[in-house]
Amino acid sequence: MIVWSLRSGVADEKRRESHRCGRAGRQNTQVGRIRVDATRMSAELQPARRPGGRTRLVSKRLWAATLEILAEKGVDGLQYEDLAARAQVARATVYRRWPNRGDLFRDILARFAETFVPLRDSGDIHDDLVAFVCAFAEASATPEGRAVLQILMRKADESDGLREIGLELLERRTDDLQLRLDAAAALGQLPAVDARFVNMMLAGPVQWFLVRRTRPFTRDDADKIVGMVLAGLRQGGAV
Repeated sequence: MIVWSLRSGVADEKRRESHRCGRAGRQNTQVGRIRVDATRMSAELQPARRPGGRTRLVSKRLWAATLEILAEKGVDGLQYEDLAARAQVARATVYRRWPNRGDLFRDILARFAETFVPLRDSGDIHDDLVAFVCAFAEASATPEGRAVLQILMRKADESDGLREIGLELLERRTDDLQLRLDAAAALGQLPAVDARFVNMMLAGPVQWFLVRRTRPFTRDDADKIVGMVLAGLRQGGAV
C-alpha cells in the first residue's frame, strides 16, 4: 500500500513539489480514498505465497533476476535458462516456482495489482487526477509496469490468456475512476463522463512520455495533461 505525505508550511518543499511526481511531493489532504481492493483479484491473480528462511532468499533472488531481465529484454526476452543463471539457482528451482511462463507473468500482474494507483477524493477533481496521473506514471515506469504494458499489447488471439487477465485488472481500476468522476459530476465540477474515455486521455500521454524517456515525468507534466483533459470535457459536455 502506498501513502504519500506533504509537510505543510515549508516553502522550499512546496517549490520542489511542483517539479516532481515523487512520494514526498504528494499531498495527503483528503476526504476519503478510493482503493483497489487486492482481495477482489481473481484466484488467477494471487501472487505466490511468500516463504521464509533459505527459500525466501532464493525467491528474492529469483524475483530480482526477473525484474532485471524484464528491464533489459522485456516480456518476450525472459527465458528460464537466463533467469536461473542470474538468480544462481538450478532451472528446476525456477520451474518449481513457475511451472511455465504464464504462471510467472500472472505473478507479475498480481504484484502490480498490489501496488495499485490510488484515487483520493479531496473534493477537487483536478488535484485528485493530477495525483492519480503521477502515481500511474511512477507505477508504469517500474519493470513490473512495463511488463504489464507489454502483456496488454499482446495479440488478442494469444492462447495464454494473459492479455485478458491484464484487461481485467484495468477494468477494476476503471471502475474506481468512474466512482470519482461521478462524485465530481454530482458537485457540478464535470459533466457526466465515461471513465474509460477519460482514462485513455490521461494514460495515453503518460505512456508516450515514458516510451520516449528523454527526462523524468514531473508533476507539472501531470498538471498540464489533466488541465487540458478537463477543459476539453467541460467544453464538449457529457461523453
